[in-house]
Amino acid sequence: MEKWSRQSINFTVRLGEIRLLTWPLNACVLKTHFTELPAHPVVPEELAEFFGNSVNVVVTRSHPIESPLPRLNILPQTIRYIPSSYQRHWVVLDGGFENYLKKFSAKSRNTLLRKIKKFAEFSGGEIDWREYLRPEEMHEFYKLAMEVSQKTYQERLLDCGLPSGQQFCKDMLALAAEGNVRGYILFYQGKPVAYIYCPVHNGIALYEYVGHDPEYQCWSPGTLLQYYALQCLFAADRIKIFDFTEGEGAHKAFFATSAQYCADIYYFRRTWRNLIRVALHAGSDGLSRGIVQVLDRLKLKSYIKKILRSAA
Repeated sequence: MEKWSRQSINFTVRLGEIRLLTWPLNACVLKTHFTELPAHPVVPEELAEFFGNSVNVVVTRSHPIESPLPRLNILPQTIRYIPSSYQRHWVVLDGGFENYLKKFSAKSRNTLLRKIKKFAEFSGGEIDWREYLRPEEMHEFYKLAMEVSQKTYQERLLDCGLPSGQQFCKDMLALAAEGNVRGYILFYQGKPVAYIYCPVHNGIALYEYVGHDPEYQCWSPGTLLQYYALQCLFAADRIKIFDFTEGEGAHKAFFATSAQYCADIYYFRRTWRNLIRVALHAGSDGLSRGIVQVLDRLKLKSYIKKILRSAA
């Protein structure tokens, strides 16, 4: 079980960003980082053992793949379901920050510098941001980051903002005591407007929780804070990779130096109940994609998304 984590996960059916149904499931989640996995996923050897110990689903997130796999496959031991496939992005933290900036085109570098200058002028001449490392600093970071998180659509609509439970704080402070966490806050006139929270495991900093105050969206606070966070991480001796974790996005692709095509793979116990759950999830996802395509053609996608996020 050393490479597996026993935990409860929420398997959620959504229509776009609107949550319809959620099932809590007993799961075993693979802890091995995706960079250490082969390119050809196979059914885990431990599957029968896990299912015999009240586990409902076995999960491998971000398994490298060379080409798309069938979303749903009913195998002799399991229902294999792949809810998402995507390019996973990361930054290799070698060669120094100045060399890293050379990866950007002249146009992209100028765009970054313009955003920095624009926010500096907006802030009265200087940009106020801070890195948090030690346990006593993380108390302050958590308080400030939570102020921002509660305003984000991730918290209001998706329920995936910065966790508020005591266990999260306990784990955060334990990581800080070992030098294995980084927190970043961007301020405007003393008010926190963006945050990034990065636990560090085996020299890999994870882009785990992020958010910005939507009131300051036009000033690109997330982009600016990402720039300064990477500047710090390039100077950190023990951190070799900044991992943008699951999912795609223009922000991730812009800053990344490397990418790998990956899939989230769920191995469900073979039951009718689980098959219905998977079918509902796949059906709602397919319907969501169809709606997005229609809205894209009508040039209404951004408008509808803005309405949903502001109403949450």
